[in-house]
Amino acid sequence: MALPAPELAADASCVAVYRDLRDGVARSSAQIGYGYNLYPISTATSRHLQQVLKACLRDGRMHEYGTVHDEHDRALAATLASEYLGVAVDEDQVMFCAGASEGIGLVSRYLTACDTAMLLPAPCYFAFEQTPRRHPLAVAGRYRGDGAVHWSGGGASHTAVVEILPNGVTGTGFRPPAVQADFRLVDLVFQAGGHSSRRHLVADHARTALAGRLTDTAVLMTPSKDLSLPGLRAGLLISGDTTLIAASRDDVFDRTASANPMTGQLVLLYLTVLLMAEAAHDSAPGTFTRRHAWVRAQYRRHRVSTCPTESTCRAITNHLDRMAGHFAEAFRLLTHHGMGLLQVSDDMRPIAGYSLLPRLNVDLPTSQDLVGWVNTVGRRFDLKLNPSLLFGGNLASWNALYPGEPRIRVNLSVPHHDLVHTLDLLRTARHELNRVGAAR
Repeated sequence: MALPAPELAADASCVAVYRDLRDGVARSSAQIGYGYNLYPISTATSRHLQQVLKACLRDGRMHEYGTVHDEHDRALAATLASEYLGVAVDEDQVMFCAGASEGIGLVSRYLTACDTAMLLPAPCYFAFEQTPRRHPLAVAGRYRGDGAVHWSGGGASHTAVVEILPNGVTGTGFRPPAVQADFRLVDLVFQAGGHSSRRHLVADHARTALAGRLTDTAVLMTPSKDLSLPGLRAGLLISGDTTLIAASRDDVFDRTASANPMTGQLVLLYLTVLLMAEAAHDSAPGTFTRRHAWVRAQYRRHRVSTCPTESTCRAITNHLDRMAGHFAEAFRLLTHHGMGLLQVSDDMRPIAGYSLLPRLNVDLPTSQDLVGWVNTVGRRFDLKLNPSLLFGGNLASWNALYPGEPRIRVNLSVPHHDLVHTLDLLRTARHELNRVGAAR
């Protein structure tokens, strides 16, 4: 006798629309709005990770489900995160996970058990919308950059506000909505790659958002975007809510005995690099060397043998500066070659990361028109576009928060010639489709 098929949760609107957007579009098509960092990984990062792997093999971490070294990594991560975030973090408040995506799932499951609905920024990463469908977790509403909220109900007893610093799609800072929140999830999606004059803003925003407290807050961080390592799923979950951390560890234990030891080591490298990058741009002489001496002392105190050398840190931070320069030049090219095609202004320049969401200068009155137009561009011109509808929310929330504004994502990490090429493709597609439309 066959078991009765369960009723599966429907996909979130932003996931369901993907099928319509890509129907009949070749997988090999060019793309403007990739969702990951295409800037090459630093050779210094590669060399350091090779040394980390050797250390894990030497210390037996690849032969055990868990060792004392895992505890050392967590304790060191707490110390480094405390220094970077400006808030006291204890090792019992730290957990490594398989990327921020797993962290989103862990927190979502906990919030569901607490009868709590999420208030999300729009746009946001699709996992914030898709993951809650499996639990299920209610979405109370969405808010835009100025803090304006579109409420969608939710029916939960409590509210958790999700803050993404900076916004992972627009690259800009969002003002939190003026609501009484019972919990906050602060996702630090980008911390590097920003314009030089705004480099300090991300860390400042994070420290201001946390305001020295963790009891009603969870923090997510991941090195995958900033360090160009999307294939190595590494994430850091921090919270002063001890029940959340305990529930999350229990959740992970159900699936695997322990995290890959490389996960914690990659998080430690990331926290180290962020601290060293801050020191690299301090005007006081000798700051970099003094900061590295402090970092090295913390590695030694927590008995972690894989501290990156000062020269390695210098090479990686220099690489991040070159990456920021690449993004800045791409923004200049976008402004020039996208003129009349996309509405780009200097206030849209990402404060960190490679992503922005400019308006598309095409007359598309409804969201259905936008979906059809993007699909036609994909099928006829081999160009994938990622419109705002992919990044959370639904038709009602997008129409309420961004009425009459078709937007597409642009990724500044692509090679400059690819960016210019795809903009030329988009311009040709718009001209041809406008001409055909006029002829009709």
